[in-house]
Amino acid sequence: MQVVTERLTEDEMFKRYPNQWLYITEPEIDEKTNQLISGIVVVNCQSRDTMVEKSKNITGSFAIRFTSSDVIPEDRPSLISYSLKSDK
Repeated sequence: MQVVTERLTEDEMFKRYPNQWLYITEPEIDEKTNQLISGIVVVNCQSRDTMVEKSKNITGSFAIRFTSSDVIPEDRPSLISYSLKSDK
């Protein structure tokens, strides 16, 4: 797996990875609005299931984002969640 360390804003993610599911590490989240501000994209895929499979062994804080303002596939919200995975 290629190590990616470039921090992108949400707008940059939408431009670079259109219509993709993103697994984002080190997310910066606005505390007032709960909106994603920036992060480091480590996995991008057209399939949510593939993105989940590829990110299984990544630990640390994360966000999952679908980069389309039109239709969110599989009836899922565009910003799924963010939390801290256990290193165990």
